[in-house]
Amino acid sequence: MNNVNKNIRQKSKRKSYRKIQMYYNLIFGLFILLAVVYGVLHTFTHKKDYRDLGIEHFNNGEYEAAIEDFDNALECNQWFSETVNVDIEMYKADSYIKLGDFSTANNVYSDILKKYPEKYYDREKVDFLIELTNALNKYKNGDYVSTVACFNRAIEAGYVEMSLYAANCYEISKNYEEMKRNLDIYTAAFGYTPDICYKYASYYLAMEDYNNALSSIEQGIACGDSIYMQDFIYSQIICYTELNNYNTAYEYAKKYKTEYPGNADIADMYEYLDTRINIDTEVINDIYNQNNSITDDTTNAESEEDNESDNSIR
Repeated sequence: MNNVNKNIRQKSKRKSYRKIQMYYNLIFGLFILLAVVYGVLHTFTHKKDYRDLGIEHFNNGEYEAAIEDFDNALECNQWFSETVNVDIEMYKADSYIKLGDFSTANNVYSDILKKYPEKYYDREKVDFLIELTNALNKYKNGDYVSTVACFNRAIEAGYVEMSLYAANCYEISKNYEEMKRNLDIYTAAFGYTPDICYKYASYYLAMEDYNNALSSIEQGIACGDSIYMQDFIYSQIICYTELNNYNTAYEYAKKYKTEYPGNADIADMYEYLDTRINIDTEVINDIYNQNNSITDDTTNAESEEDNESDNSIR
């Protein structure tokens, strides 16, 4: 009897043990499943898709859309993606630079230093980009003196697009030789655009080289519609006037008045050209009675013409 009870108790213990073991196995299995799911969710995300879409928008000049894509990519909490994240942050900062929001770009570069270990980026490069965006922000606020040195270092480092900012600084300081040199650097890399042609025209006007100024203006107009069109026409008036081609200057002045009515800038220029084209023969200080002489001559001439006309009729 004792043996029977003992066997029953042993069977009950084994059954309880198997049940406990089954629960442990079930919990462990669930843990493994959750770990796998969690790992998959943090390993296979849409980070790369958002990044690639952002780069596509960036290359197309759609910088606001690119920033939105880059933010979506950064929100994807993917393991072992620090290198990719830094790359995304760099693109994002560059997008803000393209939009002229230099202060926000500076903040993005500063965040890289705070959020990521240095092994994921070039510390010297990021430090310089922080300095450059500071200079761009100062330039935006009218500081053209202290910023040009930073732009020159940027050009030497390969950021040739900064040559346009340097050219503007040199134009304001009337260092036209350096202005032209930086314009040449920019066009060698990016070609001619209406704003670049306008800058060249401004340079040649400052040099009183009106023929080359006209060539730059014509090249800028040929590039297509431009916010500089009004400035181009006004510069043409100046060039043709200085070249003593008053007829052409007058035609452009009339065009300017028609297309940009109410603009006071052209009033004096138009009146001056009008006196060159429509010459007034009346003597102002007529101490020798010249006007009467002119009137008499004109009257006599008209009488002779009338007589000739009457004779021909007869």
